[in-house]
Amino acid sequence: MKVTKHSLSIKGWSDEEINKTMKILELAKKKKHPKIFMLDKLVYWIALVLIIFGNFAFSTFIIPLLVIINNLTLYLIILLLASSFGIIMSVLVRDIDFLEIKHHLILYLLVAIVGLINFLVVVNISNNNPLADSLNTYHNPIIVGLIYLIGFFIPFTYFLFEEKWMKQH
Repeated sequence: MKVTKHSLSIKGWSDEEINKTMKILELAKKKKHPKIFMLDKLVYWIALVLIIFGNFAFSTFIIPLLVIINNLTLYLIILLLASSFGIIMSVLVRDIDFLEIKHHLILYLLVAIVGLINFLVVVNISNNNPLADSLNTYHNPIIVGLIYLIGFFIPFTYFLFEEKWMKQH
């Protein structure tokens, strides 16, 4: 969680205490050892790779469901699982201190694009499965991908609005 002047003033800190704290925090950022700064960047990239692999694992987990379910239930399952994955990602990304909103957005867009591509491939694989042919299950990859994106972005949108609201109050 980032320490801001607003969050400190809400807690009842005086202007003098807030200014002193903010100066200390800025000085600490400037004096951060280069290896620690490099480690922070490494954590960011490792988190990105883990999230992408998790996204891939998630999309492959859906293949059996795509083959046997052909109704609204499938879309609700995808929405719930994508939201769960979005929550995990939001918590992980929010805990990386040096990231700003623009970093969050870039990370989310990159993971969402990779996730969408994964889902397009996975849905096409499940549509071409002989079992899916015999069960007569076919899914539109665009619809499934959009449902995934909506579910994935719900937690991010919530956290964005929560941050904006906290700054205003």
